[in-house]
Formats: sequence, structure tokens, C-alpha cells
Amino acid sequence: MIKRLEFKKIISSPIILGLFVLFLLFNCFLIYQQLNLRHDMKSLQPIVQETGSLMDEEGRKKLQTSYEQDLNTWNKLSQSKTGDTYQTAADFYKPEPYYSLIESNIYSKEELQDINKLAIKETYVNSLQEIETKYNELNVMENAEEGIRLFGLKGAAAEKVREQYTLLKPRVEELIQNKEHLHLFFHGKMFGTHSFLFKTLFGFMLFQAMILIVLFTAFIVNYEFEHKTSLVAYATQRGRRLMWDKLLVSIFTSILVTVVLLAITLFVYFMVFDYSSLWNVPISSGFLIELNNIPFISWWNVTFIQYLFMSCGLVVICQILFVLITFCLSMLIRNSYIVFTLFGVIFLAGLYMPSIMPKDSTMLLYTHFSPFILVMNVKKWWMESGVFTTFKFYEVITVTGWLIALLLTAWFFIKRFAKENI
Repeated sequence: MIKRLEFKKIISSPIILGLFVLFLLFNCFLIYQQLNLRHDMKSLQPIVQETGSLMDEEGRKKLQTSYEQDLNTWNKLSQSKTGDTYQTAADFYKPEPYYSLIESNIYSKEELQDINKLAIKETYVNSLQEIETKYNELNVMENAEEGIRLFGLKGAAAEKVREQYTLLKPRVEELIQNKEHLHLFFHGKMFGTHSFLFKTLFGFMLFQAMILIVLFTAFIVNYEFEHKTSLVAYATQRGRRLMWDKLLVSIFTSILVTVVLLAITLFVYFMVFDYSSLWNVPISSGFLIELNNIPFISWWNVTFIQYLFMSCGLVVICQILFVLITFCLSMLIRNSYIVFTLFGVIFLAGLYMPSIMPKDSTMLLYTHFSPFILVMNVKKWWMESGVFTTFKFYEVITVTGWLIALLLTAWFFIKRFAKENI
């Protein structure tokens, strides 16, 4: 009954409900802005259904044959209309002839869509050799040395980075042997879907949930104090144990809010963009490489759908950490607005902390094991993610360590509150 009343305080708050709806609308707007990519992205589905996603020798041969047949069909059409034939689909888009063809309306809208699909298929065909060369020449130790040089790391810190990249090296060899990099996926340099989904969309959802969680946790913990009913509430039979109810309700509501926010936003995203043939494609696909030309190297051979659920799970756990941080602050400070401001200060301090560490100390690396830094690099979770956070179990160690420490801290504050003079 008490837990239900505490939960009712949260869901009846117009600020919480208003922000939640506003955040959902904003996420839908972000997806809407990418709508122009939808039709081009759809072109991959028939390719995967025809050839399969794995571009080994057999898959590559199927793709090449399919491409040549489509190019031959297009050339027959273009020859009948303009007398021209093309060596590649890209030749059709050369500025001078392309604009004159468009202005003269020689080709119908459907025929222009056909050549566009052919050009996209051509991009996948041409990317295969580039990807294979990229991974065959990939040297993670050179990447480590470049990062060490770039950030000026020395001594123990530099050695620790080399040690972690040495552990990554067998994984790269396994990735190539398994041909994970040769699976078709939405072309990163054309669409940038990984960055949009796991950096932009997930990044916003993380901060949206965090804002809501900090607000309602501080609100219910300090409710009695801010409404001048603390002397009555904490003199009841339940008394000081009410804080356990508040903590449990805050954690439950944080999970609920985060899951609903993720579920609705991702439902809209996957309704707009068709991933139906790509759920089981390895997340380490070379086709995901974006304009920065950096490959995505996961620590384990996981599929896109597994990676998605792992990331969603980590988002939920991060929000529980933010609940616990806010709860501990609220037990010290009896003002919701100050708690919210102080949480922001602590968050920024957590991001700033590594910059004051010596460049030759491993403390520089260990200060990156914080939820504040963790949530800033969503698109590289569970992967090689730069010299500071490339640890095989970086995400697990970070959330586990902080969860234990914060639960103990919350328990201490509740026990202290039981004896505190209010």
C-alpha cells in the first residue's frame, strides 16, 4: 500500500509526465529527420534475401552475378531510350548527362528508382575488396601506439594500454577467421545507422531517462520534508523504514520509465527502418565502418539483436546507478532542486576527473571506470573503444563496482537516518 502511494506520487506529477511525453515526441522527431534514408536502406533487404548476408566466395559470386544481370537489364533499357550504355551504375550519375536526362524526363520515376537501387548494389560490390583489405591489414597494436602518442601516455599507463590491446589481438584474428566482417549490413559510409541508433538515439534516451529519474527520486525522498509533514510521517508505525520503500519504488520506477522509453522509441525506429533480414548479422560487420574509417571490433561474436539487447540492459542498469546516486544525495540534502543541481555538478566532475590524472599513472585509466564516462560512449559499448576504455569487461566492471558501492552507501544512509534527529 505504501509503495503504491509512493509510486502514485511520481506518476501523478505533471512535470514528470510532461517531460516523458516531450522526450518521446523529440525522439520521434529525430527518427523523422532520417526518413529520407528509408527507401535507400530498403534496397539492402532484397539483396540479402537473394544472396544471403555472408559475402564469402559463394555469396560474393551470387552478388556479382546479380549485379551484372541488373546492369545488363539497365543497359538494354538505356540503349533503347538514349542509345547509351554504362560500364557502371555510377557513370549514369555523372553531372552533365545526368541533369540533362532528368530535365528531359526520358526516364520514369520507377526507372530512376531502379538505377538508384543498382547504384546501391554496386556500392556493396565495390566495398567488399576494400573491407577485406582493411581487415587483412588491421594492426591493433599500431592503433594502440597511435592512441598512446596522441594522448601523450607514458610509463605504467602506456603499458596497461598495450596489455589490453594485446588481449584484443586474438579477437581480431578470430573475427577475420569467422568472416564476421564480410556480412552485409547497412553501409556505414552511406547511412551511418550505427552512430544514429547507438550514439544519437540511445544517447538522448540515456540522458532523458536520467533527467526523469533524478527528478522523481529527489522528489519522493524529500517529499515529506518539502511539504512539512516529516514529523508526522516518520512518527508512524512504519516510521523511518519508509526510506526503504522510497528506494525500492525509485528503482522500480526507473526500470519502468527506462524500459517504456526504450520500447516506444525503438518500436518507432524499427517500424520506420527495416532490419528484418539483419537481426542475426554480426555487429562486427565491416559494412558498418563509417566515414572515420574505424572498424567496430566487438569483444565477442554477437549479432545485431544480441548487441541491441545487451545495450538496452546496460542502459537500464546505468539508470539504477543514477537512482542510487540521487537517493544518497537526497539523504544528505533536503531540497530537490539542490539535489538535481548537485547531481549535474557530480556528473561533470566525473567527466573532468581523468583530465587531472598524471599521464604516466594507471589511475588515468581507472578513473574512466565511472557511469558518467560510460554513458558518453554508447556506440562503442562492448567493443574496442579507444585507449582509455578498451578493457574486455569494462562495462561489467564499471556497473558492478558502482552498484555494490552505491547500494552499501544507500544502506548506510538509511541506517543513519533511523537514528537521526529530524
